[in-house]
Formats: sequence, C-alpha cells, structure tokens
Amino acid sequence: MTEDKEKAGVVIDVEPEPEMPPTEEPANPDEPPPPPAKGQRAPLIVAGLSLLLVVVALAMAYRYTREAANDLARIQQTLQQSLEQQQALQNRLAEANQALAGQTERLNRQEQKITDQEKLIAQAKQQFAEQGQALDSEREKMEQREAELRAAVSDVHKRVGASGTQWMVAEAEYLLRLANERLNLARDVQTARAAMLLADQRLRDTGDPGWNGVREQIARDIAALDAADLPDLPGISARLSALAEQVPQLKLAGATLGGTPRRAPEPAAGTPREARSWDTLLDDLWQGFKQTVRIRRNDKPVQAMLPPEQQYFLYENLRLHLEGARLAALRGDERLYHDSLTEVRRALDQYFDPRDALTRKLHEAVTDLERQRVHPPLPDISGSLSALQAREKLMADLGRPITPESPAAEKKESGQ
Repeated sequence: MTEDKEKAGVVIDVEPEPEMPPTEEPANPDEPPPPPAKGQRAPLIVAGLSLLLVVVALAMAYRYTREAANDLARIQQTLQQSLEQQQALQNRLAEANQALAGQTERLNRQEQKITDQEKLIAQAKQQFAEQGQALDSEREKMEQREAELRAAVSDVHKRVGASGTQWMVAEAEYLLRLANERLNLARDVQTARAAMLLADQRLRDTGDPGWNGVREQIARDIAALDAADLPDLPGISARLSALAEQVPQLKLAGATLGGTPRRAPEPAAGTPREARSWDTLLDDLWQGFKQTVRIRRNDKPVQAMLPPEQQYFLYENLRLHLEGARLAALRGDERLYHDSLTEVRRALDQYFDPRDALTRKLHEAVTDLERQRVHPPLPDISGSLSALQAREKLMADLGRPITPESPAAEKKESGQ
C-alpha cells in the first residue's frame, strides 16, 4: 500500500502469460515432417534466385575481366612495336642527318671546283677570243696575199701570153699549197676543196696530157674530202646553248624527306563522358594512340634534304658543264667536250627527277651529243702537191721545159 501511494498515477497492468498448448508428438517417428506452409516457401525461392543471379554476375564479371586483360596485353604489345618502330625511325633520321652533313661537305667542295672551273672557263674564253682574232687577222692577210698573187699572175699572163703554160703550173702548185694550209691550220674543208678544183682546172688548161697523173691524184684527194664526216660545230654549239637555257626548269629528286607530306586527318570526336563504359575503353585507347603516334611507310631510301642555296649550285654546275662542252666543241677539244657531257649526264642521274619529261629529254639530247666527235681526223691531201712537185723535178732533171709549147705557138715561131 505504501508503494501505491508513492507511485500515484502509474498503473501496472500485468497480464498472465498464455498457456502454450501441449506439443503433440507424432505418433510415428519414421514419417517425414509435414511440408512447410505456402507462406514459408517464397523466401527460399527468392534466396535461391538471388544466389543464382550473383553466380551469373560473378561469371560474367570474371569473363569480361579476362577479355579486358587480354585487350590490355594486346595494346601493350602494339605500343611496344610502335616504340620499336619509332626507335628505328629515329635511327634512320640520324643516318639521314649524317648523309646530309656528308653531302653538304661534298657540295662545298663542289662549289670550290665550280669557282675554279669558272676561272678556267673565263681564261678559255679569253684565249678563244684571242685565237679568233689571230685567225681573223691571218685570214685577212692570206686573202690579201691571195688577191695580190692573183693580180700578179693575171699580169704575168697578160705579159707572157697564152703559150706560157708554166705559169699555170705554178698557179696550180700555189693553189694546192693553199688547200693544204687551209685544211691543216683552219680545218676549212670547203676552201681546200675549191682550191683543189681550181688547181685541176689550171692543169687542164695547159693541154699537156703529162699532168693527167697529178689530176688523178687531185681527184682522189677531193673524193677523200667529200667522204670526210665532219661535225656541224655551229649546230652543236646552238644545241648546247638551248639545253643550258632549259636547266632552271628541271626538277630535283628527293628535295624533301619522304616526298610531299600528306595532310593529317581530322581527329575523331571522343565518346561522351556519360556514354563511356568498358565496351568503349578499347576504342578510346586506340583513338588516343593514333593521335599520339603517327607512322608513315616509305618503300624508298631516305634522301637528305637540300636547302635552296645549295640547290642553286646544282643548277649552276649543270649549266657551266654545258657551257664548257660548247666552248670545247668550238675549240675542237675532244677530251674536254666528252668529259663535260659525262658530268652533265652524271648530275642528271644523281640529283634530278628521272620521272620528269624535261629531264628525260635533256638526258637523251646529252647522250646523242656525246656520241658525236668534234675533232675527227682529217684526210691527207698532200699527195697531189707531192705528185706535182715530183713531176716538176723530173722535168727539170731532164732539161726540158715544164710543159711543152702548144703546136700553134711552134708554127707561129717557125713562121717568124
């Protein structure tokens, strides 16, 4: 009662525990327990399905992880190959730089040779001009002398008369000497041939059949002159000048490394961030690798690049060789002519593009000019002069006049 007074307002309601019904033991212990109720079977089914889904998810995750590991291994192998190719490319670039340094040194030496060759060409031009002036002066003197001799011979003919055939023989001897001098000194075939024809006419005008042997020798010497294959030096000089004018239009071979660079493709748009997943990982890695490393294949050897100032010396060297060949042809220098054309052909093969049509035409023209001779041997026409002098000596030894007087002159003298 005391506690009830101290805890006023608190009501404690104690209900008696219900009595459990007595458990009934099965009558037969061998009988299986009864199946669970329908409400107790659903959680088991859900648990089983959940366990099955977890196993399937683990299997798929393991398989996808294995595939991703294989893909990563292949990517690493591809990257390793790319690094090896990049190292090989760097080695080739180093070799190309070494080749460029060597070629620069050779071009410097060639530039010095070109300078020396320009000096030699200038000296050759000066000597050629001096020689031309000397030949012109000598030709004027010879023409003047020939005119004086012709005037003297004509005057003697007028004084002596038609019976003085010894003067015709002397004139024929002078013409034969002139033909030999023009052929051997000036290589003037036309003048030599005309002089020999005039000498034959003078011997024919004598009317003496004793000069037939000399005339036959003159005919043989004229035939030898006609058979001589002499080059057309003015035509060769004109062709070489025309080829030298075409040199600046030639195209160099391998002026840039790997030919004309191709334009890089536009970078592909990346995968949106919200759409990225394990399926797009390989594509993203491949796109990034392609943007980082670029490999170009070239089936031709790497050639060193030439700066523009060194390309200028290649063109000038080719043009100077053509000019040297032209001067050598005019001077009759066979060795210098062929050496210059050989250098031209070698430069075309080494430094210029063989696929260019102009380069091929220039190469063919140089090859054709190289087959020609600018200083061929000339025939010997001294046989006719030797035959005439031999008969003159024979007639002098016999104590007879060089040519007998004509019958008309003898009748005229006997009548007087």
